[in-house]
Amino acid sequence: MSQPSLHGHPAPAASEESPIWLRLPFDRIGFVLGPVLMVGWLTLTEPGSLTPEAHRLAGIMLLTILWWITEPIPIFATGLLAIALCVVLQAVPTDKGKVEAVRTALAPLADPAVFFLMGGLFLGRAMTRHGLDRRLALSILCTRWAGRGPGSLLAAVGLSVMLISMWISNTAATAMMYPVTLGIISVLAAGTATATNRSSDSAADLARSPYASSLLLITAYASSVGGIATPIGTATNVVAIGFFRQPDYFGRSADFLSWAIVGVPMMLCIFLGLFVWLRRLSPTTDLNLPALRDYLRAERSRLGPWRRGEVNTLAVFLIVVAMWVAPGMLGLIGASETQRAFSSRFPEEITALLIPVLLYLCPVNWRNREFTLDRSDFVRIDWGSLVLFGSGLSLGSLMFKTGLALQVGQAVFAMVGTSDVGTITALAVGGGILLSEFTGNTAAAATLIPVVLTLAREAHIDPLLPLLGVTFGASFGSALPVSTPPNAIVFSSGLLPVRRMIVAGIGLDLLCAVVIWSTLRIAYGLGWNLFADP
Repeated sequence: MSQPSLHGHPAPAASEESPIWLRLPFDRIGFVLGPVLMVGWLTLTEPGSLTPEAHRLAGIMLLTILWWITEPIPIFATGLLAIALCVVLQAVPTDKGKVEAVRTALAPLADPAVFFLMGGLFLGRAMTRHGLDRRLALSILCTRWAGRGPGSLLAAVGLSVMLISMWISNTAATAMMYPVTLGIISVLAAGTATATNRSSDSAADLARSPYASSLLLITAYASSVGGIATPIGTATNVVAIGFFRQPDYFGRSADFLSWAIVGVPMMLCIFLGLFVWLRRLSPTTDLNLPALRDYLRAERSRLGPWRRGEVNTLAVFLIVVAMWVAPGMLGLIGASETQRAFSSRFPEEITALLIPVLLYLCPVNWRNREFTLDRSDFVRIDWGSLVLFGSGLSLGSLMFKTGLALQVGQAVFAMVGTSDVGTITALAVGGGILLSEFTGNTAAAATLIPVVLTLAREAHIDPLLPLLGVTFGASFGSALPVSTPPNAIVFSSGLLPVRRMIVAGIGLDLLCAVVIWSTLRIAYGLGWNLFADP
């Protein structure tokens, strides 16, 4: 799990400070154990109440989940393997031959939600290429309040990452801010040592201090916090939207504004709690803030004036967000006919599909035929996330078609023994957070969402709260360096002891569980609805 790269970023190297269990070769163990479990299940167990297809799919899921956790190969490749095995081992229920089985297995790879995510990835690429994300982050860090003290600096770093992560992937947001955070730590360490005539050893101590750790941790954690605010903020949200559109779920697309009405307050509450928690873990330190302010101003000045690419990207971003929010706003003012007409012509997925088109059309230098994005940007999109997303939808769909989700949901319901919506929602939130500690957020959501839906139906409750609970919960899982790519990025600095990440991450997980559950219950009680009026 810790050996291969995570979404293109190097996984953290296990140090001597790491617990011995974290230094085990999980990838090699999983590489052998996964096929053994699948073959053992298929050959040594009887289907029982499962259909033959569900029995085979269960064996494939054992291999898939274990490989998602231990990552002997990239997780998107494991998703492709799972789809192939479903056809090869005849885990796809169909009476129309092998061609129809292939179509059934591969159809979710072209789900509209896949293109919704793709549009967001192109937007994130344009922001990164032209430096718009970095300019926005440094604009926040250079405000007067950001450098007033250790607390305001910590909040400013987290706020910069969180606001950017509302619109681009968590990994990209952390990767963008990570060098800035390291620069802040370096300037604070060197400047403080110089101002107080301390040795270089003292500077190194400050760089590895609890406060420096908190700066790194909020750089990673705030990206997950920001991702829950909008449907496009993280792939986990898009996974849920893809499921919700299916007839087995709600058969409707989530409304962008309705999502944000709950997602933004939840984001703000979690961020406030995260700031208080990390500030408590990092006692006040004497810092050379004037040197830091000089450094940040110099970094911002280095960006120069606004470039055409930044202006184009910002313009496309504002246009697209306005189109996403428009149906909800039209509904609020009572323009139902206009709302229906707009939604039918410009659903969120079609609007997202226009993002790369607009970015490839907006010129940066018309004379030289240079545009906001060029051909090289096409291959820089995280296509692995799209493949993983599509394969997760495929496996989730097959869990319903084979009846495996029904059997697992009934078994879980028998163990839970309650029909209380609050209890089941709490279990869904906790399950999403826990599984995300050991596997990717997207994989966790794709695995648990079908089970949670069946559990809710067995309990005869509205499934919306538990499904959103597991979706938001799967966005977190923060205690280990290998839990998320943002964690891996900041841990690779070598300045962050594992024990500090574990303590801080467990606290954040508990905070998220409480806030997610409470926010969903309050919103539901007030009559909130995720879906736009038809």
